[in-house]
Amino acid sequence: MLIKVELPNGESVNVPVEANSTPGHLKENLKYSIRVPPKMIKLTCEGRELDDIKPLSGDPNNVADGATLVAQAREGVPQEEVSAMKSSPAPTMIKKEEPPKPKKPRKEEVRPVLSDSDVKKVKTLAPGHQGWAVNASYLEPKSKKRHLAFFRVEALDDKKVYPQDEGSMSIALGDPQTSPVWTAVAKDLEIGEKANFTISRKALDFDPEGLNPTDSCNNWEIELVRVLDVEDLHEDYQQLLHLETTGGKERAEDLDTVAVHWRVRRWMAEGTFCIASSRERIAILPGYGLVPIEDQNAPPVSISIGEGQQEAAEAIASRVGLGGKGNLYLKSQALKANRPAGCVIMEVELKAMDTNRGPGTAGWRGWQSLINERETGDQWLEEADGRRKQLETFGMLRKSTEDSKGAETHVADQVHKFAFNAERRYRRALKWIDMDDQKDDRKMMLEQATLRVRLAKARALAHQRFGESAHETPAGEDEKAAVKEALELLGRVLKTGEELKNDSVVYECQRMKLQVCIQAEDVAEARKTLDFLLEKQPDDEELKSDSARINRLENVLSLKKGAGTVEDLQKDLQAAVTASDKAKVTEILQSLLDMFKESKVTWDAVRTCKVGKDVGNAMKMGDPDVAALARKAVGEIQALAQRAGLGL
Repeated sequence: MLIKVELPNGESVNVPVEANSTPGHLKENLKYSIRVPPKMIKLTCEGRELDDIKPLSGDPNNVADGATLVAQAREGVPQEEVSAMKSSPAPTMIKKEEPPKPKKPRKEEVRPVLSDSDVKKVKTLAPGHQGWAVNASYLEPKSKKRHLAFFRVEALDDKKVYPQDEGSMSIALGDPQTSPVWTAVAKDLEIGEKANFTISRKALDFDPEGLNPTDSCNNWEIELVRVLDVEDLHEDYQQLLHLETTGGKERAEDLDTVAVHWRVRRWMAEGTFCIASSRERIAILPGYGLVPIEDQNAPPVSISIGEGQQEAAEAIASRVGLGGKGNLYLKSQALKANRPAGCVIMEVELKAMDTNRGPGTAGWRGWQSLINERETGDQWLEEADGRRKQLETFGMLRKSTEDSKGAETHVADQVHKFAFNAERRYRRALKWIDMDDQKDDRKMMLEQATLRVRLAKARALAHQRFGESAHETPAGEDEKAAVKEALELLGRVLKTGEELKNDSVVYECQRMKLQVCIQAEDVAEARKTLDFLLEKQPDDEELKSDSARINRLENVLSLKKGAGTVEDLQKDLQAAVTASDKAKVTEILQSLLDMFKESKVTWDAVRTCKVGKDVGNAMKMGDPDVAALARKAVGEIQALAQRAGLGL
């Protein structure tokens, strides 16, 4: 429903709310504009004070759609609380709807080469306070360091300023995706100097990433605010890192959990507006209504280094110590996952670090640390397995199309990424067990067995092939190594389970072995393992599904074998036709006809090797019996194509 809220300054704002939300929720939104703690805000409707914890539309509040609520600070608010709220900085609005700068359509995207007359310094308006010199190596296509220049700019002919706020626009000098004009201007200015320039419109009009002005203007007023030396993480201008403060000496390691504040700002000439933040809250502000803002008192959020969920934040957090702060300037194609599209600046401040790195380290909490590590791995493995099931279900329901292949590839990449995260967690937990003095304890041995079973699953899943051609494509060396290690891990677990006389460990180990054998295309071992499991749990529905998977695998392997047979028969047929050996031709045509009839080969294999052409050549030998047999073979090839078209 829509209600009207009257603020202490007399201004009213319309606010959409859920009928079952409470006045307490509204007070949390109002505290940013009234500047007092929520408990010291009084909300009334038609003279009645509303109950904080009861729904707006229910008794005793009974707020109707379109009602007006009056918000005011209670009398007697403790002065220290008022001072704390009022001394905190005004909330920054998050401009989520601020889009990337639209790219101008151009017939050519060729970076201009400057002539002597393209950039001319006309007059110095204000002297600089610090000289600087370009390091030529920083402008090379490959360099670990770059100059990041900050400008304030006015297009005098168009009366437009860049940026539109009080900040400055930033450009990496020598960047092949910005106009070379700005590198030439920076070379001609001292830091702090402001000057008039005339600039060629043609040389200026190059901005494929939306980072610099492209106004059709010749006269410019430009100030060089500062120049920073930044790190180019990939030496291609795509990821530029500036560390404002390095913080403490200790650095987060792979898989460490850290607490950070992060903010994403748009990177463009018009301004670096905040478009996302870990401090995001919803406020009711005069003139705006409900808007997202940054709450400077919001607690930091946790991220894990190296898990790839917030790659930009992780890249900064791993390079600073406690209290450190950094900015990562990202082009539109850099670290695209889990961030707004376009060119952005990621700001991260490291507030805390979990220093648990196993027994004997400061953060070690014994058994609790071990279980937490395993449960984190379990969460990743569950995510990976869920997406694997999505792919397999999709593959059984419909055939892949050009439209769906991109989505399937994306989900397959997620399976591999999430399984790899699980794998690393399990390895770290196993490493901790090996470091522990009680690793031979029965409880610890059972935990070790559990970790090895799940590591085996994660290891194999991280390299599993997906899609229609999964079993047609031979396993790569990485997958073979993963499957081999998984089977070795399961062998050790099976031995442990038998030594401890723990049937559940043995059963779970065999279940996992079945999955690995299917992935390894070892039908005989998979059948043997399935028989053992069915003997223990004959009513297990998942085992019945696994039996169907083995049947499908056998069929695929049979078809793969058939494809090789067709190619061999094709070569023999070519030789027999050349030698005019009618008896041999008849024998080969009959073999091909039987294979086509019984669908022992796929249409794709027949089409790829073009065996139909050789059947046609046999038909032209002049023998009526051979020709009749060849026509039957052609008919079965056509039937095979029709069945493939129907997905049969």
